Amino acid sequence: MKNSRRQPVRRQPGRPAKDTPDGALLLLRAAQSAFARDGFKAATLRQIADTAGVDHALAVHRFGSKEALWEAVINQQADYLAPFIEELRDLRTRTDIPIRTRLEIAFRQMVTVTLGDPECGMFLSRISLESGEKLDLLVGKLLRPYHDALYPLLVEGLRSRVIRRQRLETLYFMLIHAVTMTASYSHVLKYFDPSSVDGDRLKKDMTEFLIVNFLASPSVATQDGSAGKRATLRTKGTQTPGPRHRKAK
Repeated sequence: MKNSRRQPVRRQPGRPAKDTPDGALLLLRAAQSAFARDGFKAATLRQIADTAGVDHALAVHRFGSKEALWEAVINQQADYLAPFIEELRDLRTRTDIPIRTRLEIAFRQMVTVTLGDPECGMFLSRISLESGEKLDLLVGKLLRPYHDALYPLLVEGLRSRVIRRQRLETLYFMLIHAVTMTASYSHVLKYFDPSSVDGDRLKKDMTEFLIVNFLASPSVATQDGSAGKRATLRTKGTQTPGPRHRKAK
C-alpha cells in the first residue's frame, strides 16, 4: 500500500533565500505542530527536525534537548499572548464601559487570539496530555497569566448578574475549551458548514456563541439586578414575617 503521508522536504545545500526562515524558526514551527498534535511525550526531536526540513544535528545544536525546545515553544506562545493580556488588563480599568460590553470585547478577543494562531489553540486544547514539569510550565507561562487578566472581569460580571451564579474557575476553563477545540476542529467544520471556511464568519459565529451561552440575556440580568436590590433593601429593614408572624385574615 502506498504511503500517502507527506514526506518532509529538506533544505537544499547553499545559502538560503533572503525571505527563508532560519533553522531555529522552522524548528519552533514544527515543534509547536508536533506538540499540539502528539503531545510532548510522543513527539521526537528527530521527527520535528525532519518536518522542519533541517538536520537533526542542528536541532540538538540550537536547542540541546526536546525539553528545551518545549520551553522555547511555550515562551514563543507567551510572547504572542502578551499584548492581548495587556489589553485585558486595560479593559478591567475601563469602568466607563458597561461590564457586559467589556465581557463581549473580551470574548471577541479570545476568539481572535485563537484563530490568529490556530495551532496555539490546538496546543492549549491538548493540555490533558501533559503532566509534571511540562504542565507546570504551560500553566505558569500561558494559562495562568491569561486567567489572571480575565478573571476580574468575570468576577465583576458575576456581581453585576451579567454572568449567572456559578463557579468562575469552571467557567474559565469551559470558555478556553469551547474556543480552542472549535478552532482546532475548524478544518472538520467545513464538511458540515461550508461557510465556516470564511474566517470572519467563523470568528463572528464563535463570538456570538460565547455571548449567548455564557452571558445572561440583558433582560434577565436587569430583572435579577432589581430583585437583588429589593432583597438587599428587605434585609436592611424590618424582617419579613414568617408563617408564625403573619396575621390571620
